[in-house]
Amino acid sequence: MILVDDCSTQEECVKMAKKSGFKYIKTEKQSGRDGHPINVGMVAATTEYACRVDSDDELLALPTTMSTDICFGYQSGVQPAFNLTIESLILEPRALMHASVMKREIFLKYPFATDANIYCDVLFTLQVLYNKYTFTSYPQVNYIYNTLEDSIITSKSLFNQRLIHIQTVARFCEMENIEPNEAFRFLQFAMLNVQHGRDALKFFRK
Repeated sequence: MILVDDCSTQEECVKMAKKSGFKYIKTEKQSGRDGHPINVGMVAATTEYACRVDSDDELLALPTTMSTDICFGYQSGVQPAFNLTIESLILEPRALMHASVMKREIFLKYPFATDANIYCDVLFTLQVLYNKYTFTSYPQVNYIYNTLEDSIITSKSLFNQRLIHIQTVARFCEMENIEPNEAFRFLQFAMLNVQHGRDALKFFRK
């Protein structure tokens, strides 16, 4: 296990991490984002498969065997990844990487974005779906997702979150060099999310 400290100000937690017996890594400066600590941890890891867990959350279980490249975690309060597609994720974006186990080489091939203009988790998931990695989903809740009052998500209005999602989809289209007509279709789905939020999926099904 690797503990990545993004220059935490919680001194007691840092002391516990250092005494834990696990590998402890401290970033050079506080990034304030998920992407950089995840990338640091994945570079330091040596296993074939890897999983990321936030310090605020609770991991309940992991798959005992892996028959696919990815096994998405099942988070409390989050729509699971059953039958996940690029279209459904754009229409109903959510963070799916918590408790997800996958080949470490995938994390290294698609490093998490580190800027504040996009959702690095959604971008990463879109990339692995587009590049057709095989996946399954954990069949029951195995991760307790705790939302904090000062989290990145709760600090922004719903409309602002949806604008960031459009930027995420645009970045995905750019990074994967997606053909213009298909990119336009994906961006139209993102606009449905701006207009209708979680109800956007209903319009897609019509």
